[in-house]
Amino acid sequence: MTTMFADSRPDGFPRPAHRTGGFTLVEVMVSAALGSFLLLALLTTFNMIGRSGTTLYNYVDMEDSARKGLEKFSEDVRMASGCTWTSSSKVTLTVPHVAADTYANTIVYLWDTTSGSSTYHYFLRQETDTSSLGVVSLTTTTTTLIKNVSSFQFNRWTAGGATGVQATADSNTDQLQIHLTISEQQNIYGVASTAVANATNLVVSARYILRNKLAK
Repeated sequence: MTTMFADSRPDGFPRPAHRTGGFTLVEVMVSAALGSFLLLALLTTFNMIGRSGTTLYNYVDMEDSARKGLEKFSEDVRMASGCTWTSSSKVTLTVPHVAADTYANTIVYLWDTTSGSSTYHYFLRQETDTSSLGVVSLTTTTTTLIKNVSSFQFNRWTAGGATGVQATADSNTDQLQIHLTISEQQNIYGVASTAVANATNLVVSARYILRNKLAK
């Protein structure tokens, strides 16, 4: 009597083992390597987009703050009846109230270079009000116009001629101009990072005319 087992062939030899479902170790390692490369590519692309977006935002923010600051400065200069030059980073304007009012406000524009100050490297506007009774207010209102100003310079000019003449005294100062550089701190997603280069913007204003002074 011959006994046959289910896993044996008719000739009595065992049947070969069939391969079960699944991946070999080599296939798993290859798949993991490919997945790692794809993940690295996605992360690199994501970081590049983030850095580009941050840099673009910094430039937009600098342009916006510079435009608003220069608009306010130009308004005061055009209204000013006089200008006192302290330095290339500080000037004082005398701005009349209204035509029927003989009094005026004192407005100081300056670039703060005091190290450790809360407004260090800010372009500031400081106004001291004089009431219609001629009483000077004890309170000076300080407004921040532009932040993160890394370099700054006032230029003064005498009106006349095609290109104008550099003014040498308050008496012949009829125009004011600003040169400044804004440097936004490097950051990405609100966190300081060396992965994002500092955004720098050079701003050169027009020459604003002291109209009330020339009208005297």
